[in-house]
Amino acid sequence: MEIWQSSKSGPLYGLTLDLNIEQSDYIEALTQNAGVRVLVTSANKIGFPEDSGFSIAPGYSTSVGLKFLKISRLKSPYKSNCTDGFHTIYSANGGKAQTRYSVKACQNGCIQTQIASTCNCSAAAYPNPWNNTICPSDDKCVDKVLGDYRDEEFTCDCPQSCVAFDYGVTISQSKWPSARYQATSLTNLKNKGAGFKNADADFQAENLARLEIFLEELNYEDITESPSYSIPTLFGDVGGLAGFYVGVSMCSCAEFFELFIDLLIICMYRVCGSSSRDHIGHKGRTIENFAVGNGICNGSFSANTKRGVSGSNVSIGDMFTAQHPLPPPDYN
Repeated sequence: MEIWQSSKSGPLYGLTLDLNIEQSDYIEALTQNAGVRVLVTSANKIGFPEDSGFSIAPGYSTSVGLKFLKISRLKSPYKSNCTDGFHTIYSANGGKAQTRYSVKACQNGCIQTQIASTCNCSAAAYPNPWNNTICPSDDKCVDKVLGDYRDEEFTCDCPQSCVAFDYGVTISQSKWPSARYQATSLTNLKNKGAGFKNADADFQAENLARLEIFLEELNYEDITESPSYSIPTLFGDVGGLAGFYVGVSMCSCAEFFELFIDLLIICMYRVCGSSSRDHIGHKGRTIENFAVGNGICNGSFSANTKRGVSGSNVSIGDMFTAQHPLPPPDYN
């Protein structure tokens, strides 16, 4: 089979199919819908159009834009509990799987296995790797097994695939052919073979459908499942919190040490001020009211005389101490 490839995106570089659904061959009592069921999937994956596909109607042009998807999931003990794939009834002769694992293939295989063990025959809708007798179409046993599966009387262990490839589709429709193009379309149709010599507008509207499949973009979307809180993240958070609390402890120790030094300096200032409160007499003059400031004992004194001179308050400079003798006052 030839594989067609496209290196550009857009409808002009995709695949265009004109389909004849041949409604004249439909079985009147069974066929309710007219159209074509379409499924786009990977080449090595079993497709199930009845479950995953979409329908296109005659008399319309359906455009299908594709976007490639890659989905990666986590194995046990995570909730997704995915699998790398295993053999199903769709595997070639029960040997190495020639097709990619899918949940639907696993479920169909589970149903066929249940039918074979319960009804001693195999349903015609599923592969029959055991070469069992095919069950009649109106077999009540088969209907009961299908009903039990629908009602979840029995379940099938079919986990999701750990790595899945799929296509996201964007579908749009338009009337085809248009009123102005219908004559040209009929001429082209009649030139395609003797079977279309009598084709008319009604035949086109009831039997012909156009399908356009193309790549929307030349890139793909990668969806990866990851743990919300992993073991390395836990250790990192524990280490970060430990570092934070150790840092806070060191800062607190530094703050207390600074407070202790400040209190010690204040106490020294007060002790120095109280020890300098001496009374030094010199011709009736008294030195008092010393205080401590900036690490040097400073203060003020009042000079009282017995000759009727009024007292005065004089500020002493930073370098003044009680060890320097005061010069005798001159009252003349």
